[in-house]
Amino acid sequence: MKKQVIMLMLILTALIPVASADIVSDLDIKVNEYNENAENLPSFLKSLLGDEVIKLVIMANDGEEIYIKAVTEDAYVTVFEEIDGNTEIGETIIIGTSEDTVQSILNSEDPLTTFLDAKDNDEIKIEPVGFVNNVTFTVANILLKLSQLLGLI
Repeated sequence: MKKQVIMLMLILTALIPVASADIVSDLDIKVNEYNENAENLPSFLKSLLGDEVIKLVIMANDGEEIYIKAVTEDAYVTVFEEIDGNTEIGETIIIGTSEDTVQSILNSEDPLTTFLDAKDNDEIKIEPVGFVNNVTFTVANILLKLSQLLGLI
């Protein structure tokens, strides 16, 4: 029995880093699904997501930070790759969140609402880089709130 417990502990310990690494794979799959449906986005979301270089920072459950570069062109994700945290990518937006928040969005029946709720609850932090992006983000945020109030989203 003692050997089985030790073996189980070793297996679980070996799987912990894999679980965090899987978040990148899970997101990559969802990026493909997103791209297949990007044409159905409301126009203001298309303009918000239009042409950006996004640095996504995910705090993994094991305490590591995962960095992802995502580039959008005409609201389609054209680049999605894990990067080193020190890599300069010329980001226009930095998004920070936790692995649990990402998983809850990925597993949601309504990912957009789950994302918006997480954003409203400060589980997702979005930081535009530069003056123009700050203005654009502020306007898009107002349009997003109006759309939510009007029931469009």
